[in-house]
Amino acid sequence: MHRIQLSIDNGADAGDEPLRMEACDAAAALLVADINVQSGSAELWDGNRRLARLIKHSGPHATFWEIEPG
Repeated sequence: MHRIQLSIDNGADAGDEPLRMEACDAAAALLVADINVQSGSAELWDGNRRLARLIKHSGPHATFWEIEPG
């Protein structure tokens, strides 16, 4: 079973490394990203292949994710 790697841009200084985690599948990775990203971006990886870049947009009434494939 492949595990999905999640790379979260913590929005700190450009020299900081992203926070990296693993999830059992894409749905779990999205849940982890939603909990851990206030605003900013995360990437989903399967080994060396980037599956998607996720950009979280939030406002006073709604939050949504913009998804850039691969």
